Amino acid sequence: MTVGRDYMLKKQSGPSAPKLFLDTKVVPLAANVAGRVEVGLDRAATTIGVRPSTIVAGVAGGLMLSLVALLRSRRVAVERTLTLPT
Repeated sequence: MTVGRDYMLKKQSGPSAPKLFLDTKVVPLAANVAGRVEVGLDRAATTIGVRPSTIVAGVAGGLMLSLVALLRSRRVAVERTLTLPT
């Protein structure tokens, strides 16, 4: 594929509006949030006296356990509504 003269004449100078928004708003916000999470995790690990990976594993395990419990209770509720009383 070749870029013709017409394309180069019609092309805007600078990045597009969505790319500019992404580069100036979304990426810095995501970097700041990740930094805050990292600092909070480091402070919690120092306070509790355990490694940060242990805290992350515990939080991930707790979230997965609650997700499984939520899905299981939802499935039981749906099964109860679908069964006809005899």
